Amino acid sequence: MRSRFLYCDQPLPYPPGDSPFHIKGEFYRQQSESIAHHDRKSEGGLTRILQREGLAEFARQSFLSSALYDVLPLPRIVMAIAEARGRDVHEMTSTMGRAAVEGQLNGVYSRFLSRLSTDNFCRRFDQVIRHFYDFGPVTLAPAGSGARLLRTGVPLCIAEWWSLVTVPFVVIPLTASGARDVTAEWRVEPRGQEHGVATGDVVWGVRWAASA
Repeated sequence: MRSRFLYCDQPLPYPPGDSPFHIKGEFYRQQSESIAHHDRKSEGGLTRILQREGLAEFARQSFLSSALYDVLPLPRIVMAIAEARGRDVHEMTSTMGRAAVEGQLNGVYSRFLSRLSTDNFCRRFDQVIRHFYDFGPVTLAPAGSGARLLRTGVPLCIAEWWSLVTVPFVVIPLTASGARDVTAEWRVEPRGQEHGVATGDVVWGVRWAASA
């Protein structure tokens, strides 16, 4: 059972809340609901782990949906949940991603996701990423029956979590638009540092069934 993400064996490079890499608060709002649920199920065990890891104060704050917050603590919070519940962190992250995108298809960001299709994926998916994050530009290009996605400047300590949680943001909207057999394979390639944080490229190969 996997308990940790790659590149997450060292302490956070910034105190929680202080890094220059950000995500929209809507996702922390969803995570707050998950924390409350799993803390009840673990009889307070999750809170104790978050306190041990120095994440409790950051994770318990009130998040504004449209504001930007430090993204680096998110994988550590997910690892804490997996530890408290005795779950595989990869499987739990994928489940959280599916729940998040299903909520967003009818939520505040539905306009970005509900219109994705195989015809416009290479033109529109970078808009999704730019709206949710303030770092890590994305380039997309057609590749056979699918696309190649490259996101650069991604902190290595979130790269694996980001790929696992984001796959459903590709597979579910494209499938809902009528695409068949949608898959996404990814790899992380370390490249250097930005703002004192080890970063790299995340490379995806997105595939769907060719039109009949």
